[in-house]
Amino acid sequence: MSPATRSEVLPATPSTTTAAVPFWRTAVFWYLLAALNAVVVAGFWYTSSGHLVVRSSADFFNGLGRVTGLEGTYLVLLQLALMSRLGWFEEAIGLERLAVLHRFNGYLAIGLLLAHAVFQTIGYMLGDGYSVLGQLGDFIANYEGLLAAIVGLLLMLTVVGISIGAARIRFSYETWYFIHLYSYVAVLLAFSHQLATGIDFVRNPIFTDYWIGLYLLLIAVLAWFRIARPLLLFSRHRFWVHRVVKEGPGIHSIYIRGRDLAGFRVAPGQFLIWRFLDEKRWWQAHPFSLSLPADGREMRLTVKNIGDYTARLGGLRPGTPVLIEGPFGKFTEERATNPRVLLIAGGIGITPLRALAESMAARGHDVVLLYRATRQRDVVFKEELDKLAASGRIQVEYLLSEGPRQLRNRAAWFKSKTMRELVPDIADREVYICGPVGMTETVTALLPEVGVDAARIHTEVFRY
Repeated sequence: MSPATRSEVLPATPSTTTAAVPFWRTAVFWYLLAALNAVVVAGFWYTSSGHLVVRSSADFFNGLGRVTGLEGTYLVLLQLALMSRLGWFEEAIGLERLAVLHRFNGYLAIGLLLAHAVFQTIGYMLGDGYSVLGQLGDFIANYEGLLAAIVGLLLMLTVVGISIGAARIRFSYETWYFIHLYSYVAVLLAFSHQLATGIDFVRNPIFTDYWIGLYLLLIAVLAWFRIARPLLLFSRHRFWVHRVVKEGPGIHSIYIRGRDLAGFRVAPGQFLIWRFLDEKRWWQAHPFSLSLPADGREMRLTVKNIGDYTARLGGLRPGTPVLIEGPFGKFTEERATNPRVLLIAGGIGITPLRALAESMAARGHDVVLLYRATRQRDVVFKEELDKLAASGRIQVEYLLSEGPRQLRNRAAWFKSKTMRELVPDIADREVYICGPVGMTETVTALLPEVGVDAARIHTEVFRY
């Protein structure tokens, strides 16, 4: 059935009405709260020692060093909160914006902490008359916790260094993840130095209590969302591996069952963080999307062999217990304001779109799925997708660059002329994209050229 014919029998627009979101669960609230805390920290600094910066050059640099240190440390605490998997952040801000915020905040935090080290060193050198090396030696010998703080700063620099895109691709997910855990060590190393030698704390017990309160709040958030909540979910649902099915070369689907799965709500398009509790994998947790709508009986995730961890998932034994965090993500049907939708998948990015396609079609959406792959054998769920297409519920187009027919090369599929040929009414559709970063960026840049408004483009990128 062609897109033109499908539009003639278009059903009524599926309802997208949602309840009003409380203000404390909006992005504006969290931005204001973060900014307010930064202002409070600056206020405490000013009342304790900030007003002294006009007395001398040494006081000027020391004052700048103190405020950059305080604000930099506050941003590190905020960074750890952003890593806490707090669902309210993700729900209010959105996963991709949260990733951008996390990256920007990390760079700003490390910049402020480096400025703190430089300004304080200059300030004390001006006051004490030491050389750079002499001042560093004096810091280590005579200032409590300073050596630990220096080590903590070096750890933070290491974490930020491997987070830069060019460096990150050289590390496996496991290496990247475990190096990030040193962020917690760095914060703990700096804590005693702050309270023992920070003049703003020594002179202000209220600020000391406030600062300790920030740390305790962060610990409570991390303990709840990273430890307690997954354990409570497992206690209720007892998730376990039911079976593992090979879908194609290097691709496996894992079916998860449990107790009262109807009470575990996860929307098509969302992802969860999975920890398989066997002797090989209990210490690793990885994010994977559902590749089928959850039906209250079982859930299915599908993984591709792209590293040591995913290569071994095909060997999971039935009965293996599973800890689950989530669900996460706003890449869901609720975001669609249009009954016509276009789903564009690249490679294993088909997984959330496979679930969305079936769910959206069942709820009355007019669904077109474009599935980009290199060869026919790389297509996952082909039998399932062909069955959905044969039923008339969705239109599926496989965008291949190798095969028995005369097919387009990799770049030619995502051109304005080609996209209009494939989907004549593309300008009238809501678009969901999931796949490699390069493909997602290419398609996102292309869609406005064919008339798709930016507000109707939703993306999910598979990266860490």
